[in-house]
Amino acid sequence: MPPKPRHVPAHIDPSKLPKGIWYDPKGDRWRTRQLDEATGKAKKVRLCSGQATLSQIWQAFEARQHHATTTFKSLSLDFQKSLKWRELSPLTQSDYRHCHAKICASKTKNGDFGDQPITKWTTATVLKYRDFRGEDSKSRANKELAYLKRVLAWAKLYEYITTNPADGVPKLTLPPRQHYAEDKDYQFLLQTARESGYWYLAPLLTISYECGLRLCEAVALTDACERPEGLRIVGRKGSKTNIIQWGAELKAAWDEAKAKRAEIWQRHKQPSPIDPERRHLFISERTGDPIRESSVKTAKERVDKQAKAKAERLGIPYTHFTIHDVKRRAVSDYRGSTSDKMDLSRHRSISQMKVYDVKEKVVKATSEE
Repeated sequence: MPPKPRHVPAHIDPSKLPKGIWYDPKGDRWRTRQLDEATGKAKKVRLCSGQATLSQIWQAFEARQHHATTTFKSLSLDFQKSLKWRELSPLTQSDYRHCHAKICASKTKNGDFGDQPITKWTTATVLKYRDFRGEDSKSRANKELAYLKRVLAWAKLYEYITTNPADGVPKLTLPPRQHYAEDKDYQFLLQTARESGYWYLAPLLTISYECGLRLCEAVALTDACERPEGLRIVGRKGSKTNIIQWGAELKAAWDEAKAKRAEIWQRHKQPSPIDPERRHLFISERTGDPIRESSVKTAKERVDKQAKAKAERLGIPYTHFTIHDVKRRAVSDYRGSTSDKMDLSRHRSISQMKVYDVKEKVVKATSEE
């Protein structure tokens, strides 16, 4: 469909345009038609803005010709420009970008996995990829499978593809993690954290243990959580909200963090926000901004390496544990009934709570009273 001279912006010479494109005055944009291998239909596609120069129009046209075949990579990049993507949290977006990079860069006999035409994909294709990644890490395989499913479901909904090859592909079965962070390992890591450059890690782990927190709940703590009787913990991921009463360890860690925060704000000449909801407990020493989950995870990994090296120098054993294992330790150590443990963990069912109650129990023999 050749462009009509009267519909072409004044700064463009129609005779020099690529064949098969035209100007759409209603949307002030350049368009062309493209055959989509996924649907077998030709569709109108946007090339670029009507303000583009002739050179930019050619660049957009050539790029479109190069990416004419629908691939997982092209679908994933389109998804990352969508409204659905913008609704995701920054942490989820970060994890999905990692999934995108891994999926697209995986090698096949025909080149990068992400560059293969999506029309060639079948359910077996997705299953084989899941199993291949599962050889290295079942948890990462499941995360990447979840991203595959999300992108392909979105693509089908918006008619980029006609079938979803990931439909019905189950995740790999993962046994629930049962590690209990022993006291010697927990205390050793706390001491190493205090000696490191990450001021927030020791009080964050202490508060997490005393309150049975997930990492997302810990970094979300603000002055609005402080009550005369304790800390109000807003449950995440479907958990209930409760108040954890003050204890000596909890109060000391809370006051330590608040004092350090005040020192950082004073050094940066940052005023304390009037709204207590905006006064985050854990902030960056470098910027004064609230700490992100990804920063805490990075700090924990680095302090873990320091602890391991220190333990080797001292000739003592040290067993790594995750931040989430601190919640398992909290639930397992809590003195009380199953119902009491549920109150601490904020879980809504006994089955959810029991995943965290992992410490071996010492019980009386049958004949003992």
